[in-house]
Amino acid sequence: MNFFVNQYLVTKNSSIEHAELKRLALFNGHEPGSAKLLTQDFAPTLDQTLERFGLQRDAVINMFDFFAGTTDYVGAPLKVDGLAYDGDLQMGTGNNFRELKRGGRLVSEVHFIGGTVAQVGNVDYFDDAGNLTLRQIYDLRGFLAVNQYYGRAGELFYERYQRPDGTVYLERYYVQSTENTPINSLNVLKDYQGRDRIFYDQEGLFTFFLDEVNRAFGENNRFFADRPAVAINPILNMTSKVKRYLWLAMRAVDDGQDLATGSLDTMVDAALQHGRKWTGVVVATAAQAADLKPRLPKGLKCYVVNNSPVKVDRTPILIQDRPAQRVIAVGRLGADKQTDQLIDLFTRVHTARPKATLTFYGYGNQADMQSYQERVKAANLEQVVTFADYVVDLEPVYDQASLLVDASRVDAQPLAMAEALSHGVPVVSYDYAYGPSELVIPGQTGELVPLGNRDAFVKAVIDLLSDPTKLQDFSTAAYQNLTPFSEATTWQQWQALK
Repeated sequence: MNFFVNQYLVTKNSSIEHAELKRLALFNGHEPGSAKLLTQDFAPTLDQTLERFGLQRDAVINMFDFFAGTTDYVGAPLKVDGLAYDGDLQMGTGNNFRELKRGGRLVSEVHFIGGTVAQVGNVDYFDDAGNLTLRQIYDLRGFLAVNQYYGRAGELFYERYQRPDGTVYLERYYVQSTENTPINSLNVLKDYQGRDRIFYDQEGLFTFFLDEVNRAFGENNRFFADRPAVAINPILNMTSKVKRYLWLAMRAVDDGQDLATGSLDTMVDAALQHGRKWTGVVVATAAQAADLKPRLPKGLKCYVVNNSPVKVDRTPILIQDRPAQRVIAVGRLGADKQTDQLIDLFTRVHTARPKATLTFYGYGNQADMQSYQERVKAANLEQVVTFADYVVDLEPVYDQASLLVDASRVDAQPLAMAEALSHGVPVVSYDYAYGPSELVIPGQTGELVPLGNRDAFVKAVIDLLSDPTKLQDFSTAAYQNLTPFSEATTWQQWQALK
C-alpha cells in the first residue's frame, strides 16, 4: 500500500494536494485500492470535500475518523429543526446562523455548514457576560463530534471528541502562547485497545496514527512525506516496519541560494540527517535530481517521478474555435509567483494587443489579493485582467484558453503548465528551476524566457498573440509532445520505487 501523508484536504488546495489527487487517480487506475491519502487535521466536513473533488470515502483516512471508528460511517444530515434545545428559548431567523435567546439574553448561536441548507455545523454557547464558553462542532454526517471549552478570556483550553454514540475517544488540553493562541499540550486517546494512551503534542499522536494504519495494512507499506513540515518527523519516528520516502515538492536549498551548492533548507537538512531511515528521496524533475544527488547521504537513492501526469488522448480544439487572445495564469498567487510583475507585464502586452485578456485562476492571501486588484485598477485594466479565484474543474478553462503565462521565479514542477499543454495551450514562462524546461519545447510548444527578462517575456506573448498560425502550430505540437509527462510514463517511473 502507498500512503501519501499530508496535513489536510480542504476546499481550496495547493499544488501539493492536487498532485496527490492525480497520484491517487493514477494508482487506482492501474492498481485499484493501492494508494490512500492520510490527513492529520480534524475535518468535520471531509465528506463534502471528497464529493467536491470526486473522491470515494476510502481514498482518504483522516486521523480523527480512524480513532473514532467512523471512516465508513454514513449517518444523516442534522438540520436546525432537528436540534434539541430548551423550550423557553426563542430562535431567530437567518440564512447562515440562528440566535437562541432567553428573553433578551443571547444563550447560543447555531451556525450552518457552508454550502448546505440549514445543516448544523456548530453551536456556540455564551455566559451572562456574552463570553463564548462552549462550542459544539457537528460532523457533516449529523453527529456531535467535539465539545470545545473556552476560558473567560476567550482561550481554548480543553476539547472532548466523541463518536456518534456519544462515547469519548480523545481528550485534548491546551495552554496559551505569548500571542494568546492555543498550544496543544496533552492528548489522551481514551480506552484505545483497552487502555488510555498519552501524547504530549499532536506530532506524537499523528506518529501513532501512522503506525496504527501501517499495522492495519500488514506493515512494510510505503509512506511518502508530502507536506514536509507536518509529515517528516512523524514518518521518521514511526516504530513499525515501514518504507519511508521523502517527497520534495519544493526546492531543497534556502531561497536565493545556488541550487547546486547553496545551504540546504533547514527542514530538508534535518530530514537528511536521518539518511539511513529513508528508503529514498523523490523529486519531480531530472534537473532537481542532478542538483540534489551529490548532497544526499551515501547510499540514499533519489528517484525522479513526474508530479504532473496528464492524459494524451484528448480531442484537439483548434485555436480558431477558442475565444481569441484569452490568456490565463493558473495556480496560487503570491510573491514567489511574481503575480505583481505578471500584471505589469500584461499591461504592456495589452497596449500592443488591446483585445487580449488575462484571467488568474487561483487564490492568495487577502492582503496580496487586495494589492493585485489595486494594481489592476491603477492600470485601468479592470475589464481586461480578472481574478476568477479557485476553480476545481479547470478542463473547460484550458479548452477555451489561447495561452498560459507563468512569471514565477521558482517551483518544483508547475502542475498547471503540464495540464495546459495537455489541452493544447501553448506556454510562455520564465525558465526558472524547476520544471518549465522539462515540459515546454521552446519554439514548438511555447517559449521559455531567461528569468527576469521582462522585455523578452512581453515580446514572446505579443508575438504569439499576433500570429494565429504560429499559435495554432504551437497548440498542435503541445498535443503531440506529452509523452515525457504522460500518465503512462509516470506510471513507469513509479515502478522504479518497488
